[in-house]
Amino acid sequence: MPDRRGIGKVIEEEYDVVVIGGGLAGVCAAIASARNGAKTVIIQDRPVFGGNSSSEIRVPPGGAINGGAWARETGMIEEIQLENLVRNHARTDSGMMNSIWDLVLYEKIRDQENLSYHLNASARGVEMEGERIKAVICEQLGSERKLRIKGGIFIDCTGDGTVGAAAGAPFRMGRESREEFNESLAPQKADGKTQGSSLMFLARDVGRPVKFTPPPWAEKYPTEESLYKRFHHIRGKEFGGFWWIEIGWPYNTIDQNEEIRDEALRHLLGVWDHIKNRGDHGAENMALEWIGFIPGKRETRRLVGDYILTENDVRNNTPFPDRIAYGGWFIDIHTMGGILAKDQPPEPLCGDPDRSDELRVELYSIPF
Repeated sequence: MPDRRGIGKVIEEEYDVVVIGGGLAGVCAAIASARNGAKTVIIQDRPVFGGNSSSEIRVPPGGAINGGAWARETGMIEEIQLENLVRNHARTDSGMMNSIWDLVLYEKIRDQENLSYHLNASARGVEMEGERIKAVICEQLGSERKLRIKGGIFIDCTGDGTVGAAAGAPFRMGRESREEFNESLAPQKADGKTQGSSLMFLARDVGRPVKFTPPPWAEKYPTEESLYKRFHHIRGKEFGGFWWIEIGWPYNTIDQNEEIRDEALRHLLGVWDHIKNRGDHGAENMALEWIGFIPGKRETRRLVGDYILTENDVRNNTPFPDRIAYGGWFIDIHTMGGILAKDQPPEPLCGDPDRSDELRVELYSIPF
């Protein structure tokens, strides 16, 4: 007889703090919450933690230490990175993040007292009580379960602001006008443009010549000029890249995530075809070992809080009295459209290194 019990068993749980999103922001928020005595759960829609830094996407975490000779990371992210350095043979570089990094993050979550977790669980909606979130509703792939997670505090670390938007929280998407916050790098008029999403790859020297035949739908890059201001020469026995294989405007980074993946893959394979078959790039013995299929997003919704951090705050290192973290990366605004803007450098410093002083900043504080 067929089993007619159906699917969709509902699991109900309740916590003091519910963190939705298991990238590095979510991981750090969940551990901090649990260590401060709150009964906490973290919900992640992928099988691994780490978000953009995970082995699924492989964008390495970077901050002050990437550009500051005397800088170091601190707090929880340094704790995690030091653990990874002890246990992991792989370089922390583009395309090279591996599953040992995933395991380090998983163990940090699993071993933390007062902290529960749900992997492969995607938030699909919220229950409201007035203007406050009462519960988040999730679906867990593989187990065919629905999760109804109640909480006192909900922290949206989804990256897309999914839970906040579902609850009706105000958000912005795109660029504000220059006059709104008096920001020198903002456009004259506000628009809906966002920075794009990237796919990474990893190539390895296999010790013998290897041919590469691209699929017919791969983009064509016949000359060096067709990859304008985009560094693509191979260095070392293994090589990962490239952050500039980025698909942005006019694609919407939320609604068109599937199309972005297909388009980015088309360009990734076209770039590799150029490296292998168009000129001497030192890649005769190099073969693709891994390519990404999940776009690493740079920018989507921005939930509006009590305060909006501005370019001037970053430049002037505004000393917020309620600061909870700091940033150390330079003002890294990529060219709108990414690799689709073929006649422009992928970001300003690639086109004009003299702009370094304009875009680099000291450590700046981030308010609560």
